Amino acid sequence: MKKFIKYISYGKYETGGYKHELFFAEQLQQFLNQKGEHVTLEIDRKNRFYTNPFAYIKLFLLGLTANANYNIVVARVALFAVLRNVFTQNKVYIVLHYFDKNDGKSFWLNLYYEALFFVLKNTKNKNISIVTIAPFWVNYFKEKIKNNIPVFHFPNFFENEYYSDFVNLNKKKQIHLGQWSFKNHADVFEIAKQLTNQGFYCYFSTNFKDFATKKSFYEVVYFDKFENYLTQMAMSEFTLALTGINEGWNRVSHESILVGTPVIAYAKAGLLDLVNESKSIAANNIEEVLQAIENKNVQANPSLLAHYDVKNVVDYLSKILN
Repeated sequence: MKKFIKYISYGKYETGGYKHELFFAEQLQQFLNQKGEHVTLEIDRKNRFYTNPFAYIKLFLLGLTANANYNIVVARVALFAVLRNVFTQNKVYIVLHYFDKNDGKSFWLNLYYEALFFVLKNTKNKNISIVTIAPFWVNYFKEKIKNNIPVFHFPNFFENEYYSDFVNLNKKKQIHLGQWSFKNHADVFEIAKQLTNQGFYCYFSTNFKDFATKKSFYEVVYFDKFENYLTQMAMSEFTLALTGINEGWNRVSHESILVGTPVIAYAKAGLLDLVNESKSIAANNIEEVLQAIENKNVQANPSLLAHYDVKNVVDYLSKILN
């Protein structure tokens, strides 16, 4: 009998979170098929944002489509998928990259998360699981739910060998300010200003053409080809990850280390896991960031992140399915 995996999501852009969720769905399908289960993957992704309270009606209807044998759902669909699962008792994997009350959520969205966590704390449904991206968040959600719902670690995976071609490129006097995002701490702009005055070229990277712009002290660069982005980052002296929120797992910082460019981070939550594992630089303020750039006494070591190579995916999937 043929089985189905359904991945339910929404959004206008191919973010790092979307790539992680989709990769999880695709690898789950491949793993199950190799075990002889004949599983088909169905992707139900709405190409839009839901930003007002009435949108929750549409998200409710989207969550009710979680009728497959294995359902992979994003956070804002999860509550409705869990409620539907009371009747179907199929597998539901809720992908939660991070949770931060202070990341600008609306009143309604905060209320939704309160309801979601309340339901997860009190459900007895053994078919519900949380999948998250870093060890920090595994412990965080286990503590927050305080239930026997399993919380699994499924990290970002990379083809490490592909990145190795960029490691030995000559460095230029430039600083990668990280990905252009609402998550960035305001300090990054003051740092860009001071570095520009010292003769550095400072730039953010973006996957979205509409975000590209040039300012007095920095540029937001759109890279239409992935290899161009990696080349520019590999030629940078440092990548900054100065997040203003509790980060999930900073994909750009991970890629920076893989191409041989060291990372300086405001390290907390999942980003702290990445900094510790890669022996990157943790900073607390503008002065410490600037001092680390001046010292130039650290090198990136891609081998420290070798366990996140795609060849190890099966090890993580086996734990989830067992």
